[in-house]
Amino acid sequence: MRSAHVLSAVALPVLLAATACAPAYEGEDYSEVRGRLAHPGPWSIPAATLAIGDTQFVVNTQAGPWVGESGCSGGMTPGNNILRDYLYAHFPQAYSIGGYSCRSINGDSSKMSVHGTGRALDIMIHTVGGAQADNELGDPIGNFLIENAEAIGIQYIIWDLYTWNGEKPAGSKDKDYGGAHPHNDHLHVELSVEAAKNTTNWFENAITPPKILDCASIPETGAVIDETDACFRAFGDAKYWRLVEGAGHGDSLLWTNAWENAEPGNWARWNLDFDVAGAYTVEVYVDATWGVYQKTEYAVKHGGNESLVVVDQAAKSGWVSLGDFDFSQGAEQHVSVYDNVLGAVADDQHIAVDALRLTPLGGEPPTGGWTPGGPVGGGGNGGSGSAGGPSQSSRSSGDDGGCSVPRAPARDGAPVAVLSLAMLALRRRSRR
Repeated sequence: MRSAHVLSAVALPVLLAATACAPAYEGEDYSEVRGRLAHPGPWSIPAATLAIGDTQFVVNTQAGPWVGESGCSGGMTPGNNILRDYLYAHFPQAYSIGGYSCRSINGDSSKMSVHGTGRALDIMIHTVGGAQADNELGDPIGNFLIENAEAIGIQYIIWDLYTWNGEKPAGSKDKDYGGAHPHNDHLHVELSVEAAKNTTNWFENAITPPKILDCASIPETGAVIDETDACFRAFGDAKYWRLVEGAGHGDSLLWTNAWENAEPGNWARWNLDFDVAGAYTVEVYVDATWGVYQKTEYAVKHGGNESLVVVDQAAKSGWVSLGDFDFSQGAEQHVSVYDNVLGAVADDQHIAVDALRLTPLGGEPPTGGWTPGGPVGGGGNGGSGSAGGPSQSSRSSGDDGGCSVPRAPARDGAPVAVLSLAMLALRRRSRR
């Protein structure tokens, strides 16, 4: 069933030189920004995780001999795309996830890389001090994949000089890795042949989802989630995101431009994890100085449904309501905003991304920013605003490990290239 809504929101400039193999932050140590620590030695898999892994069995099918481009699959398998989306949604510390790359194994030119079959992912993690693996960020991903290997179809993992092989006997699945790349900046993950064939999410209902790192749950009194918070993620090509300081809620906002394409190029998501189920008013913060595009599309995933809301970002400043929605207790819910348009779009149609506010129906709106694990409150720009008549529509909802190239994201289950935002102000530029 489809219904409709139209509203208002925001826009801005940012620089990010994020590549598939290099940190997105310039001029600052990511370990200091995020407070992460490496530990000496390789990936140390917890005993409890190894014990669970010993109960898993997944056939490990390698790619075979390297015969040139004719032997490659031509792109990502559907199962690989689905797994990548799931990892993006649940592990925001992964700043980029690459997949398909038609090539031989780095260090053994006689064998094809599993990346050439479209069944491998490179999950990029910022290093500590430029050289050491950030185990606090990377280990939880590897451990989660081991513990759910059979349900997902994980045949092989390389991370921080260590490996786990789903086909090996219990007690001998893990060992040191001596390949050409130490895998200190990414996890190399391979799907089984059978898992890679799946065209719908085959494992989500069979596993317990991980909690998003540093993303605090939302109290029943509601919350404000700014674009600087851990529960927010921006995705896509870094050069098309811009930062504006001194504007918007909390004195900063992001913008990109709308563009004509069937799939999103740059998009963003506020991840939601509710302490209790309930009905909430969902609002986005609008700065009319930067809000331009009149048909910006938001998607609200609430309970088992997803509702689309079209927003006129140029209409009004302040808090703009996307509507009232029933949310379930727990995670696996979110609000997303997309940049793609089906049809011609004028130049410089800014789409702004700023704060999101969740207010329980009948309750007082929370004010100000939100820190993980802390109370809602504090400063932040005020402002009021709502736009009538928005339109909602509902719908159910061993390898070398060189880096592979992420693809542009797509909605509803297609892959996504993630971006870690380094708040560096730049001059305004148009998008394409």
